[in-house]
Amino acid sequence: MSPFIVTLAVQAAAVADTVLFRQVPQAKSVFEQIVFVAAGLTSILTLVVVVVALTVLIGLKVAAKQLGEKLDEVLIALRPLTQNVNATSSDLREAAAVAKAMMLETRDTVTEANLAVREHVEVLSERISDLTDIVGRILATATRVAGVGATAMGGIKAGARFFGIGRKKKPVMASARGARVVNGDRPRLRQRD
Repeated sequence: MSPFIVTLAVQAAAVADTVLFRQVPQAKSVFEQIVFVAAGLTSILTLVVVVVALTVLIGLKVAAKQLGEKLDEVLIALRPLTQNVNATSSDLREAAAVAKAMMLETRDTVTEANLAVREHVEVLSERISDLTDIVGRILATATRVAGVGATAMGGIKAGARFFGIGRKKKPVMASARGARVVNGDRPRLRQRD
């Protein structure tokens, strides 16, 4: 017989004589019971949290994949629009450059026109000044001539009176009321004081 079978037979005969001891746990207090239950619940909750976290992470991965696909679709749809925007922006840059060049030319033209206007204004103001001087001299001469003419006329009138040349007196006529009318004048009323 094999030694293994012999060993088994010897142990089977010894089983009947074997005394088994079992250690009985001590009675637990209320606090120890609460801690034991809490530890068990904590283990269960930790397992549940891990399972929920894994589920959420898997869901997030799927959602991120779907979002990436949607973003790719949007980017593909927006590609022609971005090309149009780029073309428009380059056109706008060119238009801005042309407008800037035109503005610079206009500014130069306006500067030249301002200089020309200033020169003309200065020349015109000098001519107006000269004309004012000439008009002033003419007015002064006219004033002198008028004074001389008035003096001459006064002298001529005085000489004519002296020699009896001049206006003849009109005859005195009697009015219907009996008042005298001289030189066609009518009698005037006196104002009361």
